Amino acid sequence: MSDINKQAPRVPGVGRYQELREKKALILGGSRGIGRAISERLALEGVNLVINYSRSAAAAEDCARACESLGVDVQLIQGDIGDEQSLMRVIDFAKSQSSIDILVNNAARGLERPRPALTQKSQHLHKTMDVNLFGPWFASQTVGAAMAENGSGVIINLLSPGAWKYMPGYSAVATSKAALESLTKYLGVELASSGVRVCGVSSGWVEGSDGEHSYRDEVSERVRPHVPSGRNVAPEDIAAVVAWLSSHEAPMFGGQVLHFDGGFDLSSWQNILET
Repeated sequence: MSDINKQAPRVPGVGRYQELREKKALILGGSRGIGRAISERLALEGVNLVINYSRSAAAAEDCARACESLGVDVQLIQGDIGDEQSLMRVIDFAKSQSSIDILVNNAARGLERPRPALTQKSQHLHKTMDVNLFGPWFASQTVGAAMAENGSGVIINLLSPGAWKYMPGYSAVATSKAALESLTKYLGVELASSGVRVCGVSSGWVEGSDGEHSYRDEVSERVRPHVPSGRNVAPEDIAAVVAWLSSHEAPMFGGQVLHFDGGFDLSSWQNILET
């Protein structure tokens, strides 16, 4: 991570949202990068966690220790979110002891094989859609129905700027995330009357995420000078937004997507005309 992004604001020593204490969150893809930042921030808020991970048990255990040090209960569950049977096993495990108050759909894939849309391979497209779209869809169906029965809950989908802005070689991820954005809006309307909010979070380029170097080399360095705020988005920035959306301070935010990028998108024409 660059020196400038090491100066990104970190979470404070005390949680902001007391109403989140003793709530329970299931975080799909919660052990590394953005997911870990979300796990740690919710732990700081006093939220008990079920953290799903796909491959690295060591990374998941390290994340769990960090969250437990903040005084919350943490359970780990391995599972491939792109496989429906595996996903249902994860959800059943999370629901086995108490209801889920917060569902964070962060698991994602697709950056490892950047190609133009015209040359994307069928197998890669199917797997990307399974993890990025159908996994969150099936999880939201199951968890959302239980939340509706309880009369409350929050589902938060992590999206991507590629869903609304062209990024070369990003077609598989972009299309899956655009579909997830649409699903966020549909579920937001369908679940609102039951007291369940469905929200989307879409940031600018994230420096310090797992996908940072999977896409292209030196993207962070090339984007940073064009961000009016002076730095790229950090995982902790996203985690702070997730905590806010989970709280009672965002009661009317549902079926909508929160975009934030430090002014990068707004300044595009300035960058073109002044360079």
